[in-house]
Amino acid sequence: MGNAYPATNGKQRSSASSVREDAAWDEDDIERVSLVEENARLRELVVKLSDIVLRNVVERK
Repeated sequence: MGNAYPATNGKQRSSASSVREDAAWDEDDIERVSLVEENARLRELVVKLSDIVLRNVVERK
């Protein structure tokens, strides 16, 4: 019985390459989570800065 989903170019994937790909995926996933968290912190800072700017503009009028 053959493989239902053959690898690209008919090459078989070794378990070592699979482990490396899984590790790379984990690193990408960790980096993605870090970027999402940093994005949230930056958005929070933008909101705070916007509030400060708006307060100062209103006070000058």
